[in-house]
Amino acid sequence: MAKTIWPKSSSARVDSALSAHSVMGLVISALLFVLCLSGTVAVFEDEIEWWEQANTPVVHSVDPAIVQSSADELLKRDPDTTHLYVYLPREDWPRYVVGGDNGSYAVSETGTFVAKLEAPWNEFLIELHYYLTMPHSFGIIIVAIFGVMLVSMAISGLLAHPRIFRDAFRFKRSGQARLAQVDLHNRLSVWTTPFLVAVAGTGAMIGLFGVAALVFAQTNYGGDTSKLSEAIFGGEVLEPDETPVPLTGVDTAMINLSRDVVDANPFLIVVHEPGQKSQHIQFYSDETDRLIYGETYTYSTDGELLATGHNSDGPAGQQIALSMYKLHFGDYGGLWIKAAYFGLGIMLCIIVATGLNIYFLKRREKGRSAPRLEAMWSGWIWGSTAMLPVTLTASLMGIGVAMLIAVYWLGSILLAAAACVWLTAAKAGRLYRGGAGLAMLAAPAIHLIRGELVWSNPYAVGVSVGLVVIGALFVFRAVGSFVELPRSVRASETEAA
Repeated sequence: MAKTIWPKSSSARVDSALSAHSVMGLVISALLFVLCLSGTVAVFEDEIEWWEQANTPVVHSVDPAIVQSSADELLKRDPDTTHLYVYLPREDWPRYVVGGDNGSYAVSETGTFVAKLEAPWNEFLIELHYYLTMPHSFGIIIVAIFGVMLVSMAISGLLAHPRIFRDAFRFKRSGQARLAQVDLHNRLSVWTTPFLVAVAGTGAMIGLFGVAALVFAQTNYGGDTSKLSEAIFGGEVLEPDETPVPLTGVDTAMINLSRDVVDANPFLIVVHEPGQKSQHIQFYSDETDRLIYGETYTYSTDGELLATGHNSDGPAGQQIALSMYKLHFGDYGGLWIKAAYFGLGIMLCIIVATGLNIYFLKRREKGRSAPRLEAMWSGWIWGSTAMLPVTLTASLMGIGVAMLIAVYWLGSILLAAAACVWLTAAKAGRLYRGGAGLAMLAAPAIHLIRGELVWSNPYAVGVSVGLVVIGALFVFRAVGSFVELPRSVRASETEAA
C-alpha cells in the first residue's frame, strides 16, 4: 500500500475538522441567505422609502418654471453641492424630489419644499444588500463574489441533474424528510434558474465592475480609469470653469427637449457643476421598451443640445452596462414585474435554506447528526428574517442607520446562538417565525397610531397592507404548526431543549 504524506489523525481530530468545516459552510450560507433575503425586500425599496414618509405629497406633473425655482432653492440650501438632482414624477411613480450631495427633499407641485427625505430603514436595507454593511469599496466586491458563487452553483446544479425536464413537476411533500427537501430544493432551483442567473449575474457584474475597470484600464488606458469611463459612458461636454454664475436654463432645457426629442420622457435631471460657468443640464429619458437605465441628452444653460448619450443605440457593451440595474432589481414593467421578482426572490431564499437542510438530514441518516448546528441554522434563517421587521419597527421609534445595523447583526447572531443552546431546529423555526409575524404587524400599527399613514397614498397603503397580510400569515403558520404537534412531541422537544 502506498504511503500517504498526511499524518494519521484520530477520530476526534477528524470530527473536529468536520465540525469546523460545517461551521464555515454555515457562515457562507448564512451571509448568502441574508443577501437573497435583503434583495427580495429591496425590490420594493422605493415604496418602502415613501412609506417611511408617507405624508409627503403625491405629484403627477411639474411645470418647467417650478423645476427651475426648485433648483434655485436647492442650491441656496446646499451651495457646496457639485451635482443637483431633480427626480420628476412618472406615471407609475407620482413623486417630485430634488436633492444634492448633502440630502434630498420632497417637493410639492407648486415648488414648496415639504420635508427633507429621511428613510433610515430603507438606507439600512440598501447598505445590507449592496455592501453587507461593510465599507463600500470592500463590501461590494464581497457581494459580487457571492453573486458569482450563486451563478456557478446554479450551473453545476443543472449539470448534476440529468432528469431535469422529466422531474420538472415532481414534488414530494410527504415521506422521508430528506427526499421532500431535495424535491423542494431541486424543483425551485429548476424553475428559478433563468431568474437566478440573471439576478446573480448582474449583481456580480455590478459589484466587480470597479475591479474589472481597474484591470482593463491598466492594460488599455495606461491605468487611467477616467478614460475607460469616458469610452463607455462618454466624457464631460464642457471644460471645467469654476467662475460663479447664477443657475439658469433648466426650464429652457426642459422646453427644448420636448421640442427636439418628441418621444422624450425625462424622469431625472442632473445639473453638473451648478452655479459655475461650466454648468450644464443632463436629462435621463425613460426608454419604456428597453432595459437600459435611460437615454441621456445634455443641454447648455442656453437651451442648446450639446450631446446625446446613445445608450439605446451605441456599442453593445455600453447598452449591456446600462441594463444591469433594471434587470437586477426588476425596475421595469411596473408593479407586476416587481411582484414576480419578489416571489422568485422568496423561492431563492428557500433554495438556500433547504440546501443546508439537506446536508443536515444526510448527516442524520448516516448516524452523524448535528442537532446543535441544525438548531443554529434554523435560528439564523428565521432569526435574521425576524430582525428585518424588528429593525423596521425600531426605525419608527427614531433609531438611526448605524444603530439599525448593530441591532440587526447582533440580534441575528444572538437568536441563532440561543437556538443552538436552548432550542431544537423545529422549535426555533416556530418561535422566530411567529416573532417575525408579530414584528410585521407592529410596524404598520405604530405607523398608523402615529398618524403617518396617508390613505390617499396608494404606495404607502400598499406597503402597510403587505406587512399586515404577510405578518398574519407568519403568525398563523407559527401558531398552527405548534397546535398540530402531538403532545408527546412537544414534551420531548421541551426536554431536549
